[in-house]
Amino acid sequence: MTIRLDDILLILLSMMLFATSCRTTGDGYKAVALKIDNRDTGLRLKSITDGYRQWQTFTAKGRFSITGSEEMSASMQMRMTCDRYIYISLRGGMGIEGGKIFITPDSLYIIDKINKCYVADEISTFTAGIPITLGSLQQLLLCRTFGSPDALPADADGRFSATTGAGDGAEYRFNFNRHNLLDLASATSNDELASCNVGYSGYIDTRQGGILATSIAIISQMQGLQITMQAEYSPESITWNRPLDDRLSIPASYRRADTRILLQQLGNEL
Repeated sequence: MTIRLDDILLILLSMMLFATSCRTTGDGYKAVALKIDNRDTGLRLKSITDGYRQWQTFTAKGRFSITGSEEMSASMQMRMTCDRYIYISLRGGMGIEGGKIFITPDSLYIIDKINKCYVADEISTFTAGIPITLGSLQQLLLCRTFGSPDALPADADGRFSATTGAGDGAEYRFNFNRHNLLDLASATSNDELASCNVGYSGYIDTRQGGILATSIAIISQMQGLQITMQAEYSPESITWNRPLDDRLSIPASYRRADTRILLQQLGNEL
């Protein structure tokens, strides 16, 4: 049997379409253009915040870990709806959800589906007890400032900071490098007994959401205890503004557990 050139082209086209349909990709991204900005820091800060794009939902896959008195690391799927919730699905080696973190405007829940137990706490668990709103935490996870920060003069290397109060006595500081990229956000309680630092790296420019850091480390210190939470986003998985409607549901049979015990269980099983 003779195979014509038209048949070969048709087969190749079909294979390309099949591969494209099977590939999971996000909304697109590119490398961040690094430019040194020598303007007044007030203008630099305005150009940064003006670049923040409106968003309704955000999703990403990657890894999530917690290190402190206990350790836990798992693959994750993160979903956020602006000012409504943060949902982090924690999955083991087989891709099956073993636990999840669900944050609402007034509460933080960690759920262990394997051992059928949960923790209910305040959002400030993420920030060493320093009060923070859900919206502000979402901004931090998206490598953005919040409030109305005031820019301070730049140093000799072109780095500068901007500070803002949260209305609760805490002070927030945002540090930018000479390329106008946010590389550190920090919060300190008014009595300076608690602090929280958020470090950023692995920047990309997403098509729909603007500049984003793909690696975020939240380091909280309180009463001599340090807890580090790290989220790593896979760039290819990031999507913006897709319909989401996640709901929190804790079965009545689940028991309430101590945070340390629950994290230890998840760490052993995921």
